[in-house]
Amino acid sequence: MKVRRFSQQGTDAFRQRLADLRQNPSAEPPFELLEDDRLTEVVSPDVQIQAEFFETKGEASRYLSVVLQKLNAEETAMDAGLWTWLSLLFFESICPMNDGQRVVRNDYHYIFEPRNSRHFYRHLLFVSWQLLRLAPRYNALFMRSRVSSLDHITAEVLKRLYLTRIPCIFEVLERLYWDPNRRRSRPGITGSRPTAGNLTHRLPLRILQLEKNYDLVDLNADQLIELLGEEFSFAAPAQ
Repeated sequence: MKVRRFSQQGTDAFRQRLADLRQNPSAEPPFELLEDDRLTEVVSPDVQIQAEFFETKGEASRYLSVVLQKLNAEETAMDAGLWTWLSLLFFESICPMNDGQRVVRNDYHYIFEPRNSRHFYRHLLFVSWQLLRLAPRYNALFMRSRVSSLDHITAEVLKRLYLTRIPCIFEVLERLYWDPNRRRSRPGITGSRPTAGNLTHRLPLRILQLEKNYDLVDLNADQLIELLGEEFSFAAPAQ
């Protein structure tokens, strides 16, 4: 089918049906809304799409980056109606059945709020697409996680815009927190305790400290890791 976007009326209808699904978790999603001309409009230029099933953010991001490549990326990143419509199209991926029922999470996981600093990064499909856009190469920390949930690493990074505005930050993150031998993130990096060098507490604080004296945008990964100091000396060497 052609890619569409919800109007505000369409978004409101989808929101109501999400509430209905919470009351009746075994019900079918309201796929009939997808091509309702009263609630949607076709995006321009025309884009064809299929309702694939994704297990991981990597699968979703790679598919969406190809399908949506004809659209202006900056406009797409702010298109609430588009991402909300895509949520319904791929609802089986982002809210799968488990033993005949679904667990429908908060609305912001499915209804995109691009101007809400507390919620924009929680949208399950947008965050997958945005990660590949921001980190086309250094994205191992994120792409293996399930598309149906917001993992701690993704949330901790994307909610801090001052981190994602540093061009080398994703290489730094991969060298600090990815274990290439075990092919997984290092243990304990998002714990509640501010342990040395962890991602949740220590890295954001250290970046804010460095921003007072350095223009971090102009640094490469080696330079930034060196400035982070001894606490982060466990970083892997550049590849």
